[in-house]
Amino acid sequence: MALYKEIDNKPTNLEPNKELKYYIPNNYEDIDRLHMFHFFQRYLFQSNYSSPIEEKLTQGKCKVLNIGCGPGTWLLDLANQYEKSIFYGLDSNSVYPNEIKPSNLNFINANMFDGLPFPENEFDFIRQDPMSFMIKADQWDFIISEMIRVTKPGGYIEILDIYFTHKGAGPILSKIYEARK
Repeated sequence: MALYKEIDNKPTNLEPNKELKYYIPNNYEDIDRLHMFHFFQRYLFQSNYSSPIEEKLTQGKCKVLNIGCGPGTWLLDLANQYEKSIFYGLDSNSVYPNEIKPSNLNFINANMFDGLPFPENEFDFIRQDPMSFMIKADQWDFIISEMIRVTKPGGYIEILDIYFTHKGAGPILSKIYEARK
């Protein structure tokens, strides 16, 4: 039985995690923003990643985890391009597609703060999407240690995040920044 909530008067299967605070909107406009951000980033950097994993992805010897995958745009892009590799997306807010997705892509609803639900040395490549407003300063050590734990020896970890200072920011962004500490 699926639970639904109304967003913009439309039913959806977006189920907010009551244990986590989301500091950005969680609606259709936000999902569209995340889709656009993916394509803008891919255009800007002329790639979906910076680690040297192209050969492994092409050969199908690559197991990839995306932490904080959101709607899964990055994973959908890669899973369609590299059909022989296996992709996993993890997020505590299931805004990703549940049914219409490539067969080499799996989404997992889990809270990264409880530890990554995978055995040691499981992934060749791990990517974490921007989580500046989710991870507090004292939580980074745990999150990074979990990424290292599930990465195979010789594997790669990419953390994509925004570095900013709140100097000159407005009152709302300053409060959000201060709340992360």
